[in-house]
Amino acid sequence: MARIILFATTDLVSDQRVHRSSITLTQEGHDVLAIGRRLPDTPKNVERKYKVKLLRMVFRKGFLFYFFFNIRIFFYLLFHRFDLVCSNDLDTLLGCRLGCFFKGKSLVYDSHEYFTETPELIGRPITRNIWKFIELLCLKRVKYAYTVSQGIADEYFKKYGIRMEVIRNLPLRNENYGHKSVRPTIIYQGALNKGRGLELAIEMINNLPCYCLMIVGAGDLELKLRKRVIELDLIDRVEFRGRIPYEKLHALSSKAWLGLSLEEDLGLSYRYALPNKLFDYIQAQIAVLVSDLPEMAKIVEKYDIGIVAKTKDPKELADLVASFFENKDKREKTIDNLIAANNELVWENEQPKFIELFNKALAG
Repeated sequence: MARIILFATTDLVSDQRVHRSSITLTQEGHDVLAIGRRLPDTPKNVERKYKVKLLRMVFRKGFLFYFFFNIRIFFYLLFHRFDLVCSNDLDTLLGCRLGCFFKGKSLVYDSHEYFTETPELIGRPITRNIWKFIELLCLKRVKYAYTVSQGIADEYFKKYGIRMEVIRNLPLRNENYGHKSVRPTIIYQGALNKGRGLELAIEMINNLPCYCLMIVGAGDLELKLRKRVIELDLIDRVEFRGRIPYEKLHALSSKAWLGLSLEEDLGLSYRYALPNKLFDYIQAQIAVLVSDLPEMAKIVEKYDIGIVAKTKDPKELADLVASFFENKDKREKTIDNLIAANNELVWENEQPKFIELFNKALAG
């Protein structure tokens, strides 16, 4: 039994990828500790089948938060026993890399996205260059790494010559489906941040009088989005549900008719995104509407489970959605296709690659 520590800058409440990693390693017989940070709205007790530790930070965002969080990671590793560390994303990599170096232990890097190509950094050249330097400093020395899509893996290979495994963000199998809402309901789940297509989704709903939109998540844009909903007089048709723990999210998602993933092409991270919400929608057996970006479009077209948006015009998108649900044959075929996709796109089919990678790291 190995002692494995996973680090993330989230509070782990809605971080499904860290949870799946932790639960899989626990089931393999390892002693697993997931370490994140405590946020103001984090529940007092985050109970899991593995150990959880949430760090209280004086600084909650910006350079000082990341600096001191990585300092905490380094000193925690320096004074605790472990056999392997998993760094979740670039914002934990420096502390993990230094801690493993001083203790002579292996490190696994899980790149949830192409961190230096996210929209939040592209417009901030100084901050972005600092993260690029950290990436350059740490990544070439990481032997075991994986990411969420082939597109991101290819970009890392072109840039650093490292071959990342592709381990997709697939959900654990869950067949507890709720009843569909009587009212046509569209759902978005995820962060309410720049480039997620949320403004477009609200404008689209404004052109779909009989439909309602459920927004599940929190983020920087929430106040702006709420103001736009008021301006368009959509309060009775757009509902903000806030953050919901992932164990409760499936039942809510399965009530919807359509799931949204309308990321904008604002950098390589979004261009090659393969977000967990896409697979969560499939697991909940609801059709999807996605941006015409290569990785997401490939999934939707391969399994024929919804609509690839070739337009960013809200009226045209609304017409596409209405036509989709008015076409009885198309709708029934999509339901059948979702069942087939749901049986294939689950973590139970993806986890052998994950287990193999960690076994190599432990042996290495």
